[in-house]
Amino acid sequence: MRLPDVEGLLFDLDDTITDFRSASDIAFSTAFGEVALEHDVPVERMREVYMGLFEEYYTMHLMGLINLDEFRVYRFSRMFEMLGLPVDERFLDMCVSFEEVYEEALQTFPGAMETLIELEKVYPMGLISNGPTDAQWFKIEKFHLDDIFDVVLVSGQIGMAKPDPNIFYVAMSGIRSEPSSTVMVGNSLEHDFRGAMNAGCRFVWANHLREPLPDGWPQPLAVVNNLPELRLLFL
Repeated sequence: MRLPDVEGLLFDLDDTITDFRSASDIAFSTAFGEVALEHDVPVERMREVYMGLFEEYYTMHLMGLINLDEFRVYRFSRMFEMLGLPVDERFLDMCVSFEEVYEEALQTFPGAMETLIELEKVYPMGLISNGPTDAQWFKIEKFHLDDIFDVVLVSGQIGMAKPDPNIFYVAMSGIRSEPSSTVMVGNSLEHDFRGAMNAGCRFVWANHLREPLPDGWPQPLAVVNNLPELRLLFL
């Protein structure tokens, strides 16, 4: 049943529209699999450490404490240090390999593009993505998302990031939708859900991994396990 009083939609990018996790898993196995095997470190453990460092170093990049090249290298060098892996002559080649494999492997979730194209015929839509400008715009242009969304905001480009409500206010201004009539769709509770609450929007959790809602979080407006399920809510 179509939800009432919805005039605009906002979307997250990574792990909502694009399958960031699967692409990064492939990239980790390809780029770092050999050194992980040599030192008996599970690739999944490497990825877990990396994701924690990504947030830390990206925040430093947003604050102007490190430049983009430093952000790209430091997150990997610190991961190696924390896991006791050697930063030797192969290190930079592995970092480059990771980026190349990741960009090649990245895809959108099944049915995501078709659903977005249907929704944009009915609603003004905005895309809000946390991440470095060039990395996020690579994805946006790879899948022609700038042809679908009326507003595209990348945190590295505008100097603010989710869950800061200001980035939501900018997006809602662009699609001319009030907070009470805007719904945010995203996978991250901390960035997307908290940001939506901060901005006064409703939230639909794109829960591709079918995870339970952690204790302490309010119920979102709805939960979908794939984007085609949004048709039942909005069309």
